[in-house]
Order: sequence, then structure tokens, then C-alpha cells
Amino acid sequence: MPVSKYPYSDEQLIALVRQKDDGAATELVTRYLPLVRKRASGYFLPGMEAEDIVQEGLLGLLKAIRLYQPGKSEFAAFASLCISSSMADAARSALSGKSIPLRDYASLSEEGTILLPAGDPAQQVMAREQLAELERKIRTSLSVFEQQVLRLYLTGRSYAEISRLLLTTPKAVDNALQRVRRKLRSA
Repeated sequence: MPVSKYPYSDEQLIALVRQKDDGAATELVTRYLPLVRKRASGYFLPGMEAEDIVQEGLLGLLKAIRLYQPGKSEFAAFASLCISSSMADAARSALSGKSIPLRDYASLSEEGTILLPAGDPAQQVMAREQLAELERKIRTSLSVFEQQVLRLYLTGRSYAEISRLLLTTPKAVDNALQRVRRKLRSA
């Protein structure tokens, strides 16, 4: 493994970036790319390739580099939040139905992976109908907040991560998921 030209802390690298040292920015991206890839691996979004999600995470990292204010928090924590927020925004956008109609895709498994029926056109039609029905239940039965919590939960986020992303408490997230379960069972 090659030795970095920049044996500095993240905060020191930020200072170098602000002095127009492009190599320092490259070093930060190199350091945080494994984190971005790890976070991206938890997303399975219709119409988005894994690399698209990584790119969204990198955009979040670049935003963190640009907006970081020394002394308020550690850069690692701020970068992690920006990366997660950027990916969550992309997820919300992809799942909102505004960019890609979800009826062209099959349902999500309990693990959050997309299940496409193998080969049989009848199975594909049934899967699309089931997904359309589930989407209708979600749109008509759940509040906007409950929909956001559900989508983040299905991407593998913890209650704590969801609460940070939605600027609420873990208890509010838990309550929302309980309501979601109740509403979807009865709808």
C-alpha cells in the first residue's frame, strides 16, 4: 500500500483544501470512499445502479468538505452525516415515483433487495400488481412522515440513523413504524 503524501488529520486536510490544495481533497475522498461504498451497499433502489448511489454518497462527502466548520464537530461525524443524508435524499427521490414509475419493478424482500420474478411473464404481472397494491396502501394509509420512516427503514437504517436523517427522536421513529405496521395490516 503506497504511503500517502498527506499524513495529516482530516481537519488538517480540510485546511489544505481551503488553501486550494487539490491533492488534499483527493486524499479525503480516498480516505472516505470505503465508508461511502459500505453505506451504498445497503441501498437497493429501482432504477439506480449501485455506482449511482456511490456517486450520491461522494456528492455528500464533497458537500461535507465544502461546508465543514472546525470546532463544531469532528469531520468524520459531519462527513458521515452528509454522506448518509445525500444517499437518503437520492433514495427518497427514487422512491417518490416522480422520476421512475415503480410499477415497472417487483417488490422488495424483507432484506430490502429487489425481487424480480424469473422469466415467467404471468409472475411478473402478478408481482407488479402486488407492488402497485402495496404502493397504493402506502400512499393512501400512511402520512408523509410514516412513508419517509418506512423507506429509510427498508434500506437498512437503524432507528438512530433514521431519527438523525429526519431530525426527530428514535422514539418517534419507533412509534411511526408501529403505526405503519398497524395501518398496512388493516388496509
